[in-house]
Amino acid sequence: MRLWKSADPARKAISTIMLASATIVTLAASAQVAPVAYAATAAATADTASTATVAWLRDGQVEMRSLNSQDNKIADQKIPLGSLWKLFVYAYLQDNHVQEAAYTCTAKKDLRNNVREQHEKNEDLYCCEPGEQVERDSALARSCAPYFSPARLGVNDKAWKAYWQTRSDANWLQRTAQLQPDTQISVKELLETLNKFSPQARAVARTALLETAVQGYGREAWTQLGTGIRYKTYSWHLPDNSAFGGAAGWLADGTPFWFGARGSSRSTLTTWASALATTLPAPRWAGINNIDNVGDEAHCVDVDFFARYPLREVLSISANAPARAGTLSGKYRLQFANGNGLDINSNGSLTLQRTPGMAPQITGRVSINDYVARVIDREGDASNIQAARSLAIAARSYLVQNAALDHGCWRIADSTTRQRVSANAPTDAALAAAWFTDDLILQGANIRYHNDSAGNNRMSLKEATKQANQGWNFERILATSYPQASIASFNGKSDCKPLAAAQTWLSNASNKWQGILRREPGFEHPETPPAICSLASGNPYSDQKRMRIYARGWRSLDERITLAHEYLHLALRFHPNGANEDYVEKLARRLIEGTT
Repeated sequence: MRLWKSADPARKAISTIMLASATIVTLAASAQVAPVAYAATAAATADTASTATVAWLRDGQVEMRSLNSQDNKIADQKIPLGSLWKLFVYAYLQDNHVQEAAYTCTAKKDLRNNVREQHEKNEDLYCCEPGEQVERDSALARSCAPYFSPARLGVNDKAWKAYWQTRSDANWLQRTAQLQPDTQISVKELLETLNKFSPQARAVARTALLETAVQGYGREAWTQLGTGIRYKTYSWHLPDNSAFGGAAGWLADGTPFWFGARGSSRSTLTTWASALATTLPAPRWAGINNIDNVGDEAHCVDVDFFARYPLREVLSISANAPARAGTLSGKYRLQFANGNGLDINSNGSLTLQRTPGMAPQITGRVSINDYVARVIDREGDASNIQAARSLAIAARSYLVQNAALDHGCWRIADSTTRQRVSANAPTDAALAAAWFTDDLILQGANIRYHNDSAGNNRMSLKEATKQANQGWNFERILATSYPQASIASFNGKSDCKPLAAAQTWLSNASNKWQGILRREPGFEHPETPPAICSLASGNPYSDQKRMRIYARGWRSLDERITLAHEYLHLALRFHPNGANEDYVEKLARRLIEGTT
């Protein structure tokens, strides 16, 4: 990442602030395991918070774990509120149907003097560019403090207290003046309050918090924990002035959780993600698929089962008689007109229609993730985790591209010419793959897949299984199968909005640089030209895993230096020089001065 060397002398200060900012991220990377100690006061926390701790609330009990043991810890641990206060304002606005105005960012102030002092005066850094506007969901995703200011929103203490008194006994939630990053709260109170969010507030917050997984700081991290888990991060400092950060939110089934450690939210989440993935409890699938989503616009799927194979009869196994029209719940034997038979076990999501003079028909209304899981069970192998996750995203993408919207639900046939769908209740392994990739699709290509025949934008399931067995993760499998596609959220927000002109410029410029760069130790010209993606907020950076550069443009001198800088990080990624910011910056400037 090009953190501070720039034609703009204020950039170093801006970058310093951004590194400690409160953002929303998805957890990633491998864990560094170390012992943990806990204390009940903020001062003690300053001495003992150098390791990570995670806690969650389930069945009325708070469970707290260090990330390298199973020791129970005291749940009244005091922690700084950090930027989590914005999540509570968000819930208040949602449940009270407030229609607030968007926030307009003003010009950035000079940051060259006192960085810490100016930090409070330049919160717009996390919101939008000067003159642009940000609305509620994006404001939460970007941790935009000015947007959620109670004074700006006209939130008074009386209305605020009346709302939260019915949901929490926490003193810090009774007055808006307590909505400060340094307010000390207990983990137990935080989890209990998150658990009292209304289903509507939690659902819209989950949608908003997805943005970072595909566009923000979490774009390199979400492959560790997926997108079924959603959270707001926080970063603050302890009494000894050291950074303390983490995240709080919900698992896929609504279980509230909190995570914290010494460091910024970004650094702690990156360090401890792998351990978090193995420590957090598995979601409870029962009930979350066919209650929370079905009936919401574009979040349910109507399936016409056995579209190409007419039924002759549907028998109830328990009654040993033809099944009655209506909801199918339990075990049934299907007899097809071609003489074949099939036993199924329905969880109540299927409906049998009987029309005089016509063959019986079975339809089903399920949530999108339930549908995706059924496709995995029918078309793939849920026990192969990475291949199943690849198929989950491909199947969800195929649904969006090929199904019709009918009365608020997607409608698609269970057919070999479409996607085959299991009539049985989905397995836990298939549900895990579907929810791990919750709300994610592929954009930019016509998605197809086949059991054993790969092709242009057509994934071979057999090859995907082989790749997974060789250690490939699902993202790499998808990138190979669909090279023109990018991962996007269900609402259309992609993880890469291409900057075609910038990519053309860099491709031409990098070819001219080869004579100079071949003499540099460790230089390897990327076999595939790096993609240039539009950066919505934050500092430009390079993604070595995906061979991408996130930047704002290429026209100005500073933008071209930035592109050269991030290109060098990619071209030198296997050499220590690639991590030497001074070396990379000086070389980038030399390249640009010689080509402009």
